[in-house]
Formats: sequence, structure tokens, C-alpha cells
Amino acid sequence: MEKLKKYVINSKIQKIRELDEKIFSFEIYGPKKRKFLTIILDKGLFLSDVKYESGIVTDFCRVLRKHLTGQRIENVQQHEFDRIVEIDTEDYKLILELFGSGNLILVERTCGKIISAFEARSWKGREIRPGRKYLYPPSPPNPFELKLEEFKTFFGKKETVKVLASDLGFGGEIAEQICEKIGIDKTSKEIGNALELYEFIQHIEEHFRELDNINEKLRKEFEEDILVTLKTKKMRELEQKFEKIRKKQAQRLKELIREEEKYRNLGESIYNNYSELKRVLEKISSMKSNELSWEEIAKTLEIEALPEKHMVVINGIPLDLRKTLGENASIYFQEAKRIKKKIEGLKKAMKELEKEEIVEVEKKKEIVEKKPKEWYDKFRWFRSSDGFLVVAGKDARTNERLIRRYMKANDLVFHTDITGSPFVLIKNPDNREIPEQTIREAAEFCASYSKAWKIGLSTADVYYVKPEQVKKEKGLPAGSFMIYGKREWVRKIELKIAIGVVNDKIVYGPESVVSSRIKDYILIAPGEGDVYNFLKSKFGNLAEKVKRVIPYGKCRILNPHSFTTIHSGIKSFIFIL
Repeated sequence: MEKLKKYVINSKIQKIRELDEKIFSFEIYGPKKRKFLTIILDKGLFLSDVKYESGIVTDFCRVLRKHLTGQRIENVQQHEFDRIVEIDTEDYKLILELFGSGNLILVERTCGKIISAFEARSWKGREIRPGRKYLYPPSPPNPFELKLEEFKTFFGKKETVKVLASDLGFGGEIAEQICEKIGIDKTSKEIGNALELYEFIQHIEEHFRELDNINEKLRKEFEEDILVTLKTKKMRELEQKFEKIRKKQAQRLKELIREEEKYRNLGESIYNNYSELKRVLEKISSMKSNELSWEEIAKTLEIEALPEKHMVVINGIPLDLRKTLGENASIYFQEAKRIKKKIEGLKKAMKELEKEEIVEVEKKKEIVEKKPKEWYDKFRWFRSSDGFLVVAGKDARTNERLIRRYMKANDLVFHTDITGSPFVLIKNPDNREIPEQTIREAAEFCASYSKAWKIGLSTADVYYVKPEQVKKEKGLPAGSFMIYGKREWVRKIELKIAIGVVNDKIVYGPESVVSSRIKDYILIAPGEGDVYNFLKSKFGNLAEKVKRVIPYGKCRILNPHSFTTIHSGIKSFIFIL
């Protein structure tokens, strides 16, 4: 929350966009630069530099725009230990309720009356409706302020996970993770778990280091899952738009073909019945000279007289008595010809529409498949178990770029003790203490992508140094640097890479990292084995992408029977204040 405050407080809200149902983006301008605050009603909120494309505009969004545009943000805070976030502006309070299905409520700051809410709701003693005073729900106790004896009273009657989630306010996902990290049965009702849980919660930040960079994690989850879903939805809407146009064109084409056929048949019928038509016309002319009325002429000759006095229908053929039979036929043939040109134009337009659809759909596909690029996407990278970004060069050129451009103070730099190794950085912009687990994971990554794999070694030694110990001397080839001073060593690192799939995306890196994200993954090590046929059978059309992340050289699968299926599905967001 403190990091969020740093960027948000004193920023002005300039624009508000509704990306989709339950997703809002607030464009805010602070002292330094523009940012985008994205709120997902039932998940959380995060800051981003990316302007996401808006999708819909509802009445609620219009109300937010009317009241909040131009307002300066004065504070962002969590309400007690509840899953409620309050954003205070000069005149208003925007309240995000993260429990249940989520809600967003706009409240007058001075009197506390509700102006509008995403969803109106009612409980006993509490109502979310315009004009009503906003009342907070009963807050759970703050587990960090409870004494051990008070803490124990919550346990023994309900399942442990339910106590953590509901009674102590941690929420379902975090409650399950607490049980998993401690290694206790979440369905247990044992009061004996209370002491271990109490001690764990007192130092919970140390146990949830992976959430230190929660803003970045939320942003990436959004871009990888929900944002792609939104863009895919837009692509479907585009396809539906073209389908609607195609149907209209096809219907119009049928109508024009019928019209062209009708006029052409009328013209041909005149010539096919020329003698008979001529005889009838001569009789009409003779009877008109005897000053008979149209009604009398039509009744006598059994023909249809049209409202226009000069038009009659003979044998189903409308004829203009002012013109010859040839001229009448010519009129019909000309009309058929005119309609035929329309048909040709429409067919051409239909072909052009097909081309336009292909171009537009391909553009949308590119947008869907192309997520916003991070600088480290040019390299190999993963996030450690403790939430640190770990980045490795792919070759001499990227090694050079990684060290020269992206190595910063407080980072750690890794390399193996043999030539032909990537440089690996543990990025540490906040100057945190880097845990042993992250150091070991970075060393494993470094060793596995080094020449040690190619020559078939099962282990390798990796050292790490501080950025000031890495120097580029004249005469050194690209990707090579001099290392000065004392080196810290991680000995006999086992070479292995874990690979899995989440939402059609390749996830790879140290086993400890990959196994925390997905259950089904393969573990690859140097050696002899029929790996590529295995990949094809397990990953299908993603097999080629999987090949690209395997270190160069012979390899074997360490766990061929444990990998059952490709894991996919949108992950839940995690939000901790």
C-alpha cells in the first residue's frame, strides 16, 4: 500500500475508462508522470504505465467521470483489517469492497452519503444505495493485534482455513497459502494448530516475500489473462460485425439477382409473344378510336388496366401504350443490365470485404497475442520464489547488453566457473536482503544455460559478485567482462530446467519456481533421451516453443510419468495490503 501511495497521492484524475464489466482504469497525473490505476472490483488494484483500450461506457462510469474528473487524490488506505480500500479525493471517497463479488461505491466525503454504486445491495442493518449513508460492514479482528489467548479462541470449532479466511479476514486464497506454507491440513479443526499459526502470522511478511512486488504481479496477471480475454472479445465482436455485413450483402445479392431475372424475362417474353401482343395492342387502339372507356376496353379484352392510363398488363407483361413493343422490351433489358452492374459491384464489394476482414482480424490477433513488452522479455528470465526478478543473457550480444545497460547497484551478478556461461542478474532496485533461496535459484538458472549442459556435466560451480566488481576492459570481446575482488560461490549446482504451460504460455526455470505455479511440468537435465517426441506428445503445437527454452545440448526427462496434461486456466489475482 505504501508503494501505491507514493505514486497516487497528490495525483489528479484526468480520465476514467471502463475496460469491461467490473474493470475500471483511472488515468492519473502526478508530479513526475502519467500513470494508470486499474481497479478490478473482485480482485484488486494496480498501477501501470500502459493505457488499456476501453470497451464499454455504462451509467455508473459516466457518474464517476462527472464527479471525479479533475479531482486530486489525497489518500489511499485500507479500512482497518478489512478487504476495503478507500481512495480519498478533495470532495469524494471512492470505496472498493473486495469481498464477495466486489463493489465500487462513490461517496460524498463530507456527509458520507452514497452518490452511486456499481451494484446496489442490501443486508440487515446495511444498504448500498444512492442517498443512503455509507456504513462499513462489521470488521474482522486484526490478527496482528490479538494476543495468543485471544487468537486461540477462534479455533477448534470450524475448519482452520475457514477461520483464517472469514473470522480473521485473510480471504480464501491467502488462507489456503498459509496452511500450505506451514504444512497443516486446512480442513482440520484442531486447536493445536493455533500456536503455529500465531507465530507464522507474526512474521507473515517474511513468509510471503513473493508478494513484495504485488503491483507488478497483478499487472502481469491482468495483461496475461484478463486483458487478452478482453481483446479476444473485441476480436469476436469484429468478426460478428463482418458476419452481419456479409449476411446483409448476401440477402441484397439474392434480391438483385431476382430483379435482374424478372426484367430480363419480361423483355424476352415480349419477343416470345410478339404477334399476340401486337394483335391486342391493335384492338386497343381501334377501341380507343371508338371512344370507349378504359374500363370497357379492359373488360372486353380481358386485360388489366393499371392506374396509369397509358399502362396495361397483357399476359402478365406490363406495357407502356405510348411506346412500341420493341421500345418496351428495350426498357426491360436496360433495367436488367443496370441491375446486373449492381450485382457485379456488390460481388466486388463482397470480395473486398473478405480482404478487409482478413486484414482487420489479423491486426486484432497481433494485438491479442502481443502483450506489452518489458525490457527483460529480450532475455531469459523468471521471478524467484521470493519475488525477485532474475534475468539471464542468451548469448555474447545479450550478455553485453544485460551488463552494460541493465546492471544496477544492489544487484547480484552470477557466472559459472567455465567459459560459455550467461551472465545472470538478480535485480534488487529496493536494496532488499536477497534470500538464500533466490541466490540458489539464480545459480541453478546460470549453470543450466551454460556450456556445462552442452558438454554433459551434471553439476557446475557458480559464483556471484557485486556490480562494482564487473569491469569492461579494452580488448575484451563482446559479452566478456573482468571480475575483480572476492567471489561468493555456490558449489555443485545440479543442472536441470522445469518447463510447463499456463494459458498457452511457456513457463520455465528452476523447479522450485515452476512447481509453485503449476502442478504439471517436465523436468529436463543433460543426458540421452527421446525428448523431442515426448514434447510433441505432451505439448502438441506448443512443442516448438518449448524446444526454444531447452538449453543447447543433449537432454533427458527426469519425471516422464508425473506430467499428465497441459495446465491452463486464468489464475486468481492476489491482493494483500
